[in-house]
Amino acid sequence: MSQECSIVEDLLALYLKRTLQNDTLHFIENHIASCERCQQLASAQPPPSQKRPMKRTLTFFHLVFIVLSFMFALNSSLLGNNFSFIVSYAIFGCLTYLFYKNIWIVFVISFIPVFVWAIIDNLYTPLYITHTSFADIGALLVGASFIAILHTIFALLGSAMAIILRNFFMLKSL
Repeated sequence: MSQECSIVEDLLALYLKRTLQNDTLHFIENHIASCERCQQLASAQPPPSQKRPMKRTLTFFHLVFIVLSFMFALNSSLLGNNFSFIVSYAIFGCLTYLFYKNIWIVFVISFIPVFVWAIIDNLYTPLYITHTSFADIGALLVGASFIAILHTIFALLGSAMAIILRNFFMLKSL
């Protein structure tokens, strides 16, 4: 077994997933074409699964972003003529997208905490709840949804800025 064989053996899983740089791919392909042992190793490997399930656990960073979202929800108010939530949610959406690179995570992390806080904040407000009827609960849910969607729109605009910036810097690096 040569030194090239040990290198190919170490990189074989990444080669099969096609996650290596072009020069490394060509090196491995040339070696496999000329080495019977490595051809057998490559053909014996199970094909890599195309989709890997996303972990469904909360990490420390998930919690940090959720706490930040709750803090923004607490500090922003449409009724108080305080529009600082526009800038704060745009920055929040931008940072969240740059960290996770997933627009759905930005949506969930910006929508759910604001929705929950709007329900909690307005639960005993006479504007929404007067008799605890289905109509009052419906009005509360619609109002909370409206507030959450409004905040989420600005987070998604921040995400769009992050996508534009990321693509700009990727093109510039080429």
